[in-house]
Amino acid sequence: MSRKIDDRKYLTYLLPALNVKELKDICREFNLRGYSKLKKIELIEFILDSMAVEEMKALIKEREPNIISSGIDSALEKISGSDREHIESIRITNPDHHDIELKFKGWNWEIESFLSINEKNIEDPDRDCDCRIGANMGFCGHFWTGFIFSLKNDYFTLKDWTLTYIPKDFKEKIEPLEINVPEKQEEEEEKDITLIDKGSDEGLLMGYLDDRITVYNCEVTKIEERTSEFQGNVTVYYMVQLKDVKFGPQLQRKNDYDESQLKEIDELLIRLSDNKYNKIDLKEGDSISFNGTVNKDSFWGLMLKRVTKVKKV
Repeated sequence: MSRKIDDRKYLTYLLPALNVKELKDICREFNLRGYSKLKKIELIEFILDSMAVEEMKALIKEREPNIISSGIDSALEKISGSDREHIESIRITNPDHHDIELKFKGWNWEIESFLSINEKNIEDPDRDCDCRIGANMGFCGHFWTGFIFSLKNDYFTLKDWTLTYIPKDFKEKIEPLEINVPEKQEEEEEKDITLIDKGSDEGLLMGYLDDRITVYNCEVTKIEERTSEFQGNVTVYYMVQLKDVKFGPQLQRKNDYDESQLKEIDELLIRLSDNKYNKIDLKEGDSISFNGTVNKDSFWGLMLKRVTKVKKV
């Protein structure tokens, strides 16, 4: 690999991923003095201003693999749905320049990120991000999500990528990922492109986030009664754990049913209202079918809410 930008500039991309403690550890390791009261951005500038060329090379060699690998792992967690943020949408804003805009959603926040990797700029791609790392041109998980999408969309090849180190197992890790373009139903707005991990339960569900699905068959393994209180009103509901779940998108017409298109996951969590639970008299070991909306709950994670048409099968 022959990186085209100089080491100082490259370190301005790497170091924002580190926290203040890690930056101060670098200062101690290289016997730098006068950094104790500096804030993060000041620490980065101080480190770069204080280091000789050979020290910068040594720092890159030492820190680059872990920083890059951590960023990629963060992206994979966002794609799979196991991170506290998930991909809300990916939009290709300029196909000719490979410009993409990504939106990520957390429990009560959103992050927007931009990336453009093309033949003219691949040595140092155009990018921007709202997060604390990306806002300072660091290699954040949002950047790596866009990187993976662009690679999967054939905007470039890894052999042409010279800017950063790439882990040896990178290809293996992204192999299960695929670009998901949801089918547009009649009289329905066009849906956003996203990335899903077809190799995990969470990834398969993420392909239907905020959409209605039909579970055709599953087995109840655990039922837990819960209560919530709001403005003096107590609500009773049930969290139901399921296994061996066979599902597909909720169809508008029965004639559209195609068993070959169904997906299977090992486990699924759903929320049932007190009324629906008592109406069906649900017990552990029962096999059921139902419709529901895929939701990413801030406490429970990926699950189904607004469950309807619950039947024993």
